[in-house]
Amino acid sequence: MLRVIRHARRHPELYVDGIEDARAVEYAERAAVMDLALRMAMSEEHVRGQVFLAERAQAHLPGLWERAVTGFAALYLLGRAVHALGLVAAPGDATPEERAAERAAFAEIDSACAQWSETCSPGSFNRRLKRLTGRLRPLSPEACHARAMRDRTVWVEDIDGGMSWYHALVPSHEARAAFRRATSTAKHLSKDRREGRTRDQIRADLSSAWLRGVGTDTAVKTKVFVTIPVQLLTAARDGKKIDPAVQNVLAAEQAEVVGGDSIDPVTAAQIFTDTTAFHRVITDPVEGVILDMDRRTYRPTKAQRAWLILKHGTCSCDGCERLAADADIDHRRPWAAGGRTNTDSLAPLCPHHHTHRHRTRTRYRSRPNDTIQLTTPTGHTTPEPPPF
Repeated sequence: MLRVIRHARRHPELYVDGIEDARAVEYAERAAVMDLALRMAMSEEHVRGQVFLAERAQAHLPGLWERAVTGFAALYLLGRAVHALGLVAAPGDATPEERAAERAAFAEIDSACAQWSETCSPGSFNRRLKRLTGRLRPLSPEACHARAMRDRTVWVEDIDGGMSWYHALVPSHEARAAFRRATSTAKHLSKDRREGRTRDQIRADLSSAWLRGVGTDTAVKTKVFVTIPVQLLTAARDGKKIDPAVQNVLAAEQAEVVGGDSIDPVTAAQIFTDTTAFHRVITDPVEGVILDMDRRTYRPTKAQRAWLILKHGTCSCDGCERLAADADIDHRRPWAAGGRTNTDSLAPLCPHHHTHRHRTRTRYRSRPNDTIQLTTPTGHTTPEPPPF
């Protein structure tokens, strides 16, 4: 992977047109990463992570790197050591003395980790590395915290059963305070004899409600598209158990969060009936909405965008799982070349692939089923995804 990326940096003309662009090398590297990801059935983030790991290890951990590539050290240990390099690295405006101290710290980490990798378990390796890193850190605890604060973020991880984890990386004292508040409130509510939820369930429900602003003037207004087959809705919304014969007929009919996981019939009926925070769409034909604009306008209408989100769910490029709700709406045939603003001429492309299409030599070809086939500058063509 690293050899491919370095070759792209040296020869950007293989991946992009117009290498006089100041960002040609950057776009060439991005195109090479996407090419590797498509060929090896990996995510682009994983490819970038592996390239970063190899590049940093080759440059600063030669001893541990040699043990890893010959099979005598686990890549996991190599990753932990590379992470430690970032913790002891000198700031960008470091003095020559600070740079010298950084090189010495890197060398000490390499020597120690190469030795520990022979005999230590992962847990013991991590404990030793943490102590060593704490001793070698050039920054004060306050500066280390400020650096860690830059990495705070939020992300969602879908799991089975129509459920998801909601992760938030925040300062420890804020996380503990939020958890204590949820615990205190849950403890109070659990005293009610009518309360049938466990304390953990109450904490989870409270956290979701507080974040979504339920019952406040600032309640969430974000559109989350939920498709609900009308037959399934009719069978489930009365609260009665669905007849087995009906269930068999509806086996192929599923309600789902567009671009996400499926939802059970009872939850779908509850969303449709009660909630106002979701954009509710029934999958029966809907009339009276303009979905085709021909060449009267370049920008798609809200109705067109909503329809494309429902139709595709995710970015229409092969292998991309980014949500269509966050994507750009791209003309299959460029507007300047006579493209039309009709739903059959538009497709959602995430910003990442939208940039790739117009800045690199990757070729995008629309299939009859509205997916987009990619042909990379090195000649790899993505196969058509299998049907669900």
